[in-house]
Amino acid sequence: MTKKLTDWHCHILPGIDDGPATMEDAVAMARALLRAGYATVYCTPHLVRGSYEADNATVLATLASLQTELVRQRIGVRLLPGREYYLDEYLMEYLKNPLPLGDTKYILIEIPNHMPVAFIKETCYRIKCAGFVPMIAHPERCTLFAVPERQPDGWFDVLGLRFNVFNSKLKTQNPKPADNPLLAYLQEIDCKFQGNLGSFVGRYGETVRACAERLRENGLYTCFGTDDHSASGCMQKFSIQYELLPDCGRLQGAFRGR
Repeated sequence: MTKKLTDWHCHILPGIDDGPATMEDAVAMARALLRAGYATVYCTPHLVRGSYEADNATVLATLASLQTELVRQRIGVRLLPGREYYLDEYLMEYLKNPLPLGDTKYILIEIPNHMPVAFIKETCYRIKCAGFVPMIAHPERCTLFAVPERQPDGWFDVLGLRFNVFNSKLKTQNPKPADNPLLAYLQEIDCKFQGNLGSFVGRYGETVRACAERLRENGLYTCFGTDDHSASGCMQKFSIQYELLPDCGRLQGAFRGR
């Protein structure tokens, strides 16, 4: 029996951003997601000033139209609203009328590599003060969230040569998110983190894959999503999604009303 999965980040709404252009394309995405085991999909189109600026009313109307079409074609995928907000100087203006993930208080946010750390901290803190919780999208893809690679305990480098000061059985130190001050701060103010499933299979390169594994090993992620934009992307099944299902299954209930 196929387990019921939730996709917390998906660009499935037609004609809104760089996802499907037509309703037909969006339906094809929904079919592919259903075949991959998904029953619930958070629709998270980009909101970026100057690039993708559809308002919330348009997003909700498009979602309703797509859901109606899925029901008509008996495609058993439940759609929930959301946005993928771009963290920049315009974000707080957009969040005067926010569209969180479903009926939660979670605001999905993409953080660009070039954004100053102080500005990221201030913005996320202001979102918290407004009664919402930043959900950081795919932190493993942002260089600001890099966590150092594991280092063998007791080893150090001198002029390129490696020495073990303990001369004993090799141990491995697993770096913690606390090793990254930005990650540590966002955790301290109770931000949440959404990982991309494709990151774990090398879709974005080896550096991102390694970072995703380190963050996962340290328990950073709250939930996971495909971040798919087309039916071809949805056709890929990720074995890791079933490993993570028990945690993700509890999230839907835990997130409501928070």
